[in-house]
Amino acid sequence: MGVNMNPYMRVGSAVGTNEAASLSGRLSTWHDAMVAHERRLRAGNTSDQCDDECPHAEAQVLWSEALATFGPRADELRFLRSHALGPARRSTSDATLDDQADAVDRVTRTRVTNAHSARAAVSPRTPAEL
Repeated sequence: MGVNMNPYMRVGSAVGTNEAASLSGRLSTWHDAMVAHERRLRAGNTSDQCDDECPHAEAQVLWSEALATFGPRADELRFLRSHALGPARRSTSDATLDDQADAVDRVTRTRVTNAHSARAAVSPRTPAEL
């Protein structure tokens, strides 16, 4: 893939530092691994489930490095950004994104309810509230 075709190399070249060139190479390698991993997941190969070593796990760290190294040009890296800011890991289970969003909403509601309960337990009560 030429520099013009590879967004990671294009952005790294535009920034022009050694650090940017190094990160561009790492991002290109990650991209290839991510694409291969997702193809295997879509094919239903159960041995390719996400774990701590899968490319999904690296996306957030690499996105942070891209922001620090490339600055605003990092926004051109849509594939990386979508995997870093989207669900942390993908699964071949039957859970839909809506199910996952509902689970997050339930956890958030529980945390808010617990926080309100904790505050109420420690706040002084007036005689009228007793």
